[in-house]
Parts: sequence; structure tokens; C-alpha cells
Amino acid sequence: MKVKCINTDLCETLSVNREYSVIEEGENYYVVIDNIMDELTCKKEQFIVVQDGDLVKKAKATINELNYQLTSECADIKDFTIRKNNKGEIKEIIIKLKY
Repeated sequence: MKVKCINTDLCETLSVNREYSVIEEGENYYVVIDNIMDELTCKKEQFIVVQDGDLVKKAKATINELNYQLTSECADIKDFTIRKNNKGEIKEIIIKLKY
């Protein structure tokens, strides 16, 4: 999610009208990377949303579903494959569910 700063009260390492990437979103706050590349927790009222976080919501829903599958011993997983690069790093996991 991308947000634009509209108020720098109590956040000296932010700039007005600059866009920031949201790392974490809470009920009343965002955690963003500030101008000196540090994580900073700020009130949501200090920002306006530039790019919606629908992708973030979908990712969180997927993670919740996978956590459920792990706790239920993967009862609904039909098949999964893992694709790695030449260094052995995982690049993609494809999971097929029974439903």
C-alpha cells in the first residue's frame, strides 16, 4: 500500500506530499519507511491512501487460509509444487485445494 503524508506532527523524518510504502497496518496506525530508511509508526490521520491495499488484503486472506490448512493437517490440500531458482531459493509455491 502506498500513502502520501499530509501532516508531519511528531514525525520529523517524514516530508509533506511525499509517498511512503506501508509495511504494516494497524487499526489506528501505519508503519512506514521514513526518509532515513527507518521503520516509523505514525497515526493514519497523517496520510491519505494513494494506492489501495487490495493486494495486501488478498495476501493476508491467503496466509490465513494456509495457517488453517496447517492446523487441520492439510486436509483440503490436493497438491502443491515448489519452484526454486538455481541458488536453491524458493521463488513460487503453487497450492491446489480440493474445493
